[in-house]
Amino acid sequence: HVSRDRSTMVDVAAVASNKINVPKAKFIEDVEDFMKGGKDVQATLNEMQTLYNQYKQIEQGLQQNRIRLGNKLPEIKRALDTVCLLCAKAGTGEALDMHFELTEAVYAKAVVKDAESVYLWLGANVMLEYPLQEAKTLLETNHFNCKNNLDANKSDLAFVKDNITITEVSIARVFNWDVKKRKGEASNPKP
Repeated sequence: HVSRDRSTMVDVAAVASNKINVPKAKFIEDVEDFMKGGKDVQATLNEMQTLYNQYKQIEQGLQQNRIRLGNKLPEIKRALDTVCLLCAKAGTGEALDMHFELTEAVYAKAVVKDAESVYLWLGANVMLEYPLQEAKTLLETNHFNCKNNLDANKSDLAFVKDNITITEVSIARVFNWDVKKRKGEASNPKP
């Protein structure tokens, strides 16, 4: 359903078009037409400011998610590369000198020969043992999903930033319209 009410500040039809399910800000072309019907300017500005604050909050959440995903992607890639190396050397009898992270900034050295499985951190202090091929498949899936999530985050962030700009411009237009209207009323007092 498309909203035909000119008084709404969001385009209801555009809500379904973006992935994060955030209403699209509606640019106010004709402020006079938008404000007709005796709308209270302060209430309208407050409503727009609330919408602006919601967009800013969503933007902050998306930026934090982008940082988290950006940090996770190289970790997944590093683990995937290691598992691929182990898969390539499996069954060859060739020993590999490996350095692996025990905790942050603490590494251990090990000699690995004909590995059949690996232990992967799944998060929340959970580690599971996987056969090499299963680990490789899981890490490839996680790497693919992380890249896709970063791409979606980028487009969602651009969408929200556009809506922040539209809302800022709309707030300024309504405020300036009100100032102009008050100046006109002050210079032409009604008898």
